[in-house]
Amino acid sequence: MPRRDLPPLRALTAFEAAARLGSFRLAAGELGITRSAVSHQVKALEQQLGLQLFKRDARRAELTAAGHAYFPPVRDAFDQIEAQTRNLRPAVADNELTIQVYVTVALKWLIPRLHDFERRYPDMKVRLSTAYFDWEFDETNVDCGIVLARNKSPSHNYRPLFRSMLTPVCSPDLLKGPNALKSPADLKKHKLLYVYTAEEDWRLWLEGAGVKNIELSDRLAFDSYILAQEAAIDGRGLAMTIGPFATDEIRMGRLVQPFPLLVPHRHRWQFACKPEDKLKPKIKRFEDWLVKQVAADPNLAAYR
Repeated sequence: MPRRDLPPLRALTAFEAAARLGSFRLAAGELGITRSAVSHQVKALEQQLGLQLFKRDARRAELTAAGHAYFPPVRDAFDQIEAQTRNLRPAVADNELTIQVYVTVALKWLIPRLHDFERRYPDMKVRLSTAYFDWEFDETNVDCGIVLARNKSPSHNYRPLFRSMLTPVCSPDLLKGPNALKSPADLKKHKLLYVYTAEEDWRLWLEGAGVKNIELSDRLAFDSYILAQEAAIDGRGLAMTIGPFATDEIRMGRLVQPFPLLVPHRHRWQFACKPEDKLKPKIKRFEDWLVKQVAADPNLAAYR
């Protein structure tokens, strides 16, 4: 049987939201990503289809004739998937906890500590739901989450965990040679790797460092910080970190922090859940344990 000829789900999701809401900005808010990320996904879909779906000169997200033809079946497919998902989803047991967590936080901070939670609560079944684009809490699929709350919803309960602090990291090789990094101004000689849902990270740090007229690499962008970090280890350029998520790599000498400057991000990492779930035993257990883990982590001292 031939493989289905389908576009990437992320691109379809961005298109459906922008077309339904009539706005890239509103679509970004609903999906918990930046407007540029929505535009990036829509462009990827248009390139795959070989058709323009939105009028680029319109102030709103106005569909072209091709977009008008494509939107109804895409919308209907999403509606059917959503309806059947709700019908089939079983009731969640009191000892099953699904946690939404950004993939970099999961790999570099949460997973190495989860053994302690499992030891304390051996009856709990923990499921991690990692998402590259889901900055906001997704109450439909998880019990609670660790999120970088960019657009805090009044319908969710939040508890601050630690600040997101920006600082670049790179391979030790970039500190040597004729283009060695000695000051932030030397960044002009190197590629600045970035997460395309968070292009503002580099701008904020460069402003804090007093550096102007530096462009991001237009050839290599990523959908997660950990991928950008791996590219930096490989010597492809400098990656921006948004928390203590390069600590192990720096300790092992795979990465270095070339400049001591830490610039506060506009948003904090937060624990999130629905207000009506806040006092559920399984969620209260995890929240209390999580807060204690944050307080006990010496690597987070500069991020509180």
